[in-house]
Amino acid sequence: MAKDKDKDKEKNNIMDTSQTEDAQPAETVVGHSVKIEGDLVSEGDIKVDGIVMGKVKTAKSLFIGPSAKIEADVEAGTVTVAGVVHGNMKVKGLLVALQTGKILGDIDCKELAIEEGAFFTGQCKMTERNESKKISKPTLDDED
Repeated sequence: MAKDKDKDKEKNNIMDTSQTEDAQPAETVVGHSVKIEGDLVSEGDIKVDGIVMGKVKTAKSLFIGPSAKIEADVEAGTVTVAGVVHGNMKVKGLLVALQTGKILGDIDCKELAIEEGAFFTGQCKMTERNESKKISKPTLDDED
């Protein structure tokens, strides 16, 4: 029993939804009881715990809480999904699907992390981190 409490406490520390990655409070917060029908656009960090039906766009980070439901296309710098996203996602940096996360749509991102238990259905396209690290295709001249 104590082990379970320790695991829950550890997860809560990892998923502190009141702050963004850099320990700053999110600029825009959509609370549990809030439903937005329309586009949500911000230059700062966004935290969603409610429902958004429209488009979500930020140049910075987006945190989708465990109780959140987004029925929209998403564009962001980084995204952490603990709730449900039904729409396509375009992420410039890291996209993390936590254990409680559910993504129903296509993903286009630079980096991807999916925890055990998370759900994803759709297509995934990842962009190269560094163009110089691209793997060259073998040619007939390479065979000796």
